[in-house]
Amino acid sequence: MRALRTAGAIASEERGAALVMTLLVLVVLTAFGLTLVAMGMTEVAVSSNWRDYSKDFYAAEAATESGVVSLRNLLATTPTPTQTELNGIATPPTLSDPRLTFAAYTINAVTPTAYRKTFATGPYSGLFGWIQDYRIQAQVNGQGGTRAKLNQVLQYTRVPLFQFGIFYGKGVDLELRPGVAMTFNGRIFANSNLHIAAGSTLQIAGSVKAAGNIYRSIKSDPSYPAGNNPEIADANGTLQTLNFDHTYQTGFTQLWASASAWANQATQSFGGQVQDSTMGVGQIIPPLPGLFENPSNPDVVSHQLIEMVQPSDSPALKAAKLYSGAGLRIVDGVATDQSGSAVPLPANAVTARTFYDARELKTMTSYDIDVNVLRTNGALPSNGVVYVAGTNTAANPVVRLVNGSQLPNQGLTFISQNPIYIAGDYNTAIGASGTHPPAAVLADAVTVLSNAWAPNNYDSKGAQVYQNRVASDTTVNAAIATGPSAESTSGNSNGLANNLVRFLEDWSNKTFGYSGSLVALWHSQQATAPWRPVTSPTSYYYPPNRIWSYDTLFDTTPPPGTPMGIIMIKGPWSQS
Repeated sequence: MRALRTAGAIASEERGAALVMTLLVLVVLTAFGLTLVAMGMTEVAVSSNWRDYSKDFYAAEAATESGVVSLRNLLATTPTPTQTELNGIATPPTLSDPRLTFAAYTINAVTPTAYRKTFATGPYSGLFGWIQDYRIQAQVNGQGGTRAKLNQVLQYTRVPLFQFGIFYGKGVDLELRPGVAMTFNGRIFANSNLHIAAGSTLQIAGSVKAAGNIYRSIKSDPSYPAGNNPEIADANGTLQTLNFDHTYQTGFTQLWASASAWANQATQSFGGQVQDSTMGVGQIIPPLPGLFENPSNPDVVSHQLIEMVQPSDSPALKAAKLYSGAGLRIVDGVATDQSGSAVPLPANAVTARTFYDARELKTMTSYDIDVNVLRTNGALPSNGVVYVAGTNTAANPVVRLVNGSQLPNQGLTFISQNPIYIAGDYNTAIGASGTHPPAAVLADAVTVLSNAWAPNNYDSKGAQVYQNRVASDTTVNAAIATGPSAESTSGNSNGLANNLVRFLEDWSNKTFGYSGSLVALWHSQQATAPWRPVTSPTSYYYPPNRIWSYDTLFDTTPPPGTPMGIIMIKGPWSQS
């Protein structure tokens, strides 16, 4: 009996332990289930919050992008906006979700003034400019307490155009193929396409970049590649051969498989010194409002830079025209200052003459400006910018700069909507700084007349063949902004960049020494006769030996009134 009772007790105890274990398991399972439910609810909440935050983030991102676009548009017409004008950029809508609101939307200048900086990397490496940073900040609050706050900086950079050896604007393709051997030490940049070749040898020590494409062809020449291969210095200064281009692989027999393949080869060969749009090179836009809106005729718009102010001009266009900044204006022989008040000129400072231009096949009415008379009589403006023009277009008005070998120490810039002729040596005297002063000439067209022109009275002999107008060695030290008469087309050349500066004499075995910066933003609108080669029956010149160089003085001391190109790029982005 004792044994049976013991077995029963044991069985009872086992049943009690099982019950306890069952209850424990139920408790654990219940707790686990509740935990899973809680975790699920948390995940739902987190997912919901993440969804709400994502809406906030994308709304804030869209707002900063909207701010970039609006700010670009404002800066195109108002280069130095006030805070009130920045505040006038409207807060963008909160997209389609009414539960999103802007807690903050601000646009302001990061620093009170622009600062000078040299681009160390990227497609503009080596260039310097004055940068003004603008910060666009957007904070979006969503439902449930979520928010996103983003900051985007837009960098507005003013780049002096006279820091290039050769610079061509949009709508004026840059073509360079000198017939004789040529070396060049400056940067070459094109807002459009760049065509390059060598008649014999062409060596370039600076960078070669284009916002369009780089081709080893010349537009008037059906052969491909045209001429000989140029040599361009790599990042280490070692000359490398450009025996490929944007379209063709080395040897010009096979096309690139992709644009990136061309970019890789150019980078490998030149270390960033040869770049085009494939590598991210964009336009450097002259500061004319109409050029920021993809104009159909950018060269015509650019010509406004040198034109006189008109009553119909917008305030932005009026401010952009270089006429507005001229301290002395001589229009139809009458001089005024920047405010429009009459200014007396010394005797013989301006003389009206006529001469024959064998390229234009026209007799020109010239306002001869005696630079030395203006200088020695203290008649030049304090800001060093002089605007000269004639308005009677029927008389073919032009400007001729004479006796300009010595300029004032501060430098001097002449601007005209008419063609300008530089007669004899220009800016060759050494000033107080130990070098020649900074100088520039900007005009519809620029022609250099040699030191032999005036002594031999070529004014009256201009209608004869060019061999009767024998040139002599002449030097010009000045930036020149001008334009070709037209674009090259198949079978018809515009003379290319090597003939951008025009001549009217027989320069056989004579030298044209040039130090400066060549800028072509427009096609000539007044001096429109086509370039004609020396083989033409109506040729008007024979080319000189060219000793050309970029004037490194401009790296530190640009000419008075130097026009600025504009680069607007996104700077740092942050989230806070």
